[in-house]
Amino acid sequence: MNKLLGCAVAGLSLLGNAMAADLDEIKSRGTLRVAVASLSPFVISDDEGNLRGFEIDSTTGLGEHLGVDIEYIEKPFCELADAVLEGEADMIASGYSNMAWRRRLLDFSLPYHDTEYFVVVAKKVAKRARTVRGLNRKDIKIAYQEGGVSGEVAKGEFPGADLTPFSSFTQIVEALEDGSVDGAVMFEPYLEVAKDIKSRKYVIPHEYALTRTIEAFAVDQNSEELRMALNEWVMAQDLEGYWDELEKTWFSSENMVVSAPPPYRCPSMIAVQ
Repeated sequence: MNKLLGCAVAGLSLLGNAMAADLDEIKSRGTLRVAVASLSPFVISDDEGNLRGFEIDSTTGLGEHLGVDIEYIEKPFCELADAVLEGEADMIASGYSNMAWRRRLLDFSLPYHDTEYFVVVAKKVAKRARTVRGLNRKDIKIAYQEGGVSGEVAKGEFPGADLTPFSSFTQIVEALEDGSVDGAVMFEPYLEVAKDIKSRKYVIPHEYALTRTIEAFAVDQNSEELRMALNEWVMAQDLEGYWDELEKTWFSSENMVVSAPPPYRCPSMIAVQ
């Protein structure tokens, strides 16, 4: 992970929120409000609504370091930024990638993880398309996560395909299982889950990643002291090998699970009555 810590987090933001809490207010309150979205193995939600995963462990450790309790605020992935900008949450911890458009709204801590995105498609569709470029056809339906990196990749790589948004990768896997989509832009462990689907045979037609991202904690631009505290903690944990151990724990075969479907949908996907 040290190679990631060499990446400086830019503060190119244009917007801010005077309601955002900074470190003193958080410590006075005694609670750090963390916005999360169901995204295995970063945040795994079971049928009873219990949370576990990479980010739950990391933020629990962060809370102990800061001397505060953690309150998790569950949102659709597409609403995580709004939760911070509107003052509902103090930070985001959900395998949240540091991307240019997000830096215009939020500030990021030093990164602690990286992710590679691939396209997975039904074997018969891959045969027909022959190449990744060949998937760029209106008769091929490719799923992506609304508000996430996979959507940007799908729109950039396959603008001519029938692109279909979903609120979560859980729902994408269900769509792959029932055959309502031909493929999806995904990352591990969802790639393994897709390849294990029994109803249809799915393959990754290209050995190289479509894109690679770095993940970090995100905070409001006015929360400078919180961001600095996060940077110190991320760096200290990295020197102790914490992030590598956390990755080994959660990105293992036994944790390649799909979370329970989230009890929400992205507003842009809800039909107007």
